[in-house]
Amino acid sequence: MIYGTYLMIIMLAIPVISVVSYFFRHFREISMGLALTTLFFTLLVFMLNSGTYSYFYLNNINRYILICVSSIYVFSVIYGTGYHRKLGESKHLRMHMSMMGLFAFTMLFSVIINNLGLMWIGIEGTTASSALLIIIEGEPADMEAAWRYIIIVSAGLSIALFSIILIYRVFGTLEITVLLSSSSQPSQILVLAALLGIIGFGTKGGIFPMHSWLPDAHGRAPSEISAMFSAVLLPIAIYAIYIIIKTINITLIYEAATLFSVITILFVALVMASQRDIKRMFAYSTMENMALILLGFVLGNMALFGSILIIMTHAFAKAGAFYSSGNLIESYRTRNMISIQNVLGEQRPMAYTLTLSTLAVSGAPPFGTFLGEFFIFSSLYSQGMGIIMAILVILLVIIFLSINYKVLKMVFSNAPPASTPKISAQQIFITGATVAISGIFAFLFMVGIL
Repeated sequence: MIYGTYLMIIMLAIPVISVVSYFFRHFREISMGLALTTLFFTLLVFMLNSGTYSYFYLNNINRYILICVSSIYVFSVIYGTGYHRKLGESKHLRMHMSMMGLFAFTMLFSVIINNLGLMWIGIEGTTASSALLIIIEGEPADMEAAWRYIIIVSAGLSIALFSIILIYRVFGTLEITVLLSSSSQPSQILVLAALLGIIGFGTKGGIFPMHSWLPDAHGRAPSEISAMFSAVLLPIAIYAIYIIIKTINITLIYEAATLFSVITILFVALVMASQRDIKRMFAYSTMENMALILLGFVLGNMALFGSILIIMTHAFAKAGAFYSSGNLIESYRTRNMISIQNVLGEQRPMAYTLTLSTLAVSGAPPFGTFLGEFFIFSSLYSQGMGIIMAILVILLVIIFLSINYKVLKMVFSNAPPASTPKISAQQIFITGATVAISGIFAFLFMVGIL
């Protein structure tokens, strides 16, 4: 146990140390090296047995989230050094690279800490550490998006804090392992605590109705930060909801969480067709995936397996989608999908990565997201919720057609040849790697290797 505790402490300490890269000339290399080292120790932690390690807790859900966080942290650092090469060695870029390490630390800490109150502090810390990452380019729209992000998410987490206070009042502890093994009689206080927790942490997780910060922040943030937001930050908030609903084991709460999931997917289906900004489109797609993950957590058993599969596939595929989007925005100098045409002819590698990542995140077979959805729908049917299953299938088909139609139109449109700047090999490699890994991880998980 002591060995595992030391591994977890080192895993958390390394991204914090990367903050000092700001003061060194080779800050890019230092940031990449420490990010890779963080991933190495995360892999060692992943191989530990589930259980309590001093102040930390490892189980069969958060171990996969840890791997996703560290992996996307590595890819985003490497991608960012190429994407922001025009900034040279400016203080803005130095601050950006160093703050990415702090952002990764707050996410890793939130996932592995064995205390619900400290988890709340960690998730609140992700807000503070990531807000500055949105405004690296200093545009007014970026500032507005960061401000909305801070205000709305902080308000939501304030609601979550009340939930945690009520849970402590009933159980007398916030230790997650104790909470999950505790039992208490249903009461109005527990119902209120659970509902506040779903709404509060759901704000951070992009669950309707307190989701409005998400398309703004994801749309305006640099692409590597959008990837970290969508791929790994939001699932951490959904994991916090999972802890709360499993602690407060009341049927009404499971029904409420299911309702929030269905309404979120319904909202995405209604707004997806009208999207014009490529990154906002993928931001709304993230809401759909988070709602599905929450639904799988609620249903349990086979659906829980499906949620984990979606978490892994979505993490890498959505990162690849945002990296591809950033590359196209850099190349075409626009976010409007109507103006991004003939990608296959102008930026062939991006045509492949954008198409494959979009298919993966929207649930096309045989990608892991499709398999995860299949397990969730099977659980819905087996638990007597066939009507809900049918409604969700229709909504997901609408979302699938909306997003893939827009992407394929960008890729295969017959626009006149244009002189678009070429994307660096570094950006192309990272984008392709994330898309490839999204399929590899899902396969390894399915065959039982992970």
